[in-house]
Amino acid sequence: MWTDRFSIEFDDDEDVEGHLTLSLLNDLEEAYIGVVYHPNGPPVSCYSHPIAAAIISSNWNISINAASNLIDYLAQNAKGKSPPAFLKNVKPCFFFD
Repeated sequence: MWTDRFSIEFDDDEDVEGHLTLSLLNDLEEAYIGVVYHPNGPPVSCYSHPIAAAIISSNWNISINAASNLIDYLAQNAKGKSPPAFLKNVKPCFFFD
């Protein structure tokens, strides 16, 4: 998925039950947080920006800064109905019963 980073399209059709299909990035599965629901658009997959940058930096042997810039570029220029979102300031949440 990351081999052609300048023409990534995230167009997915609805399935027969009316649920939207999310675009998931296999290389960034460890950075996956969950789903973000937009009030005026389809739900999108959401990733931790810092973790995604660390993964790309390690896998591609580039600096964290370069990987971060690449993710920023992807987030700003991805096309289609459901491009992924990248959150930069994610703080852990703990839920207790």
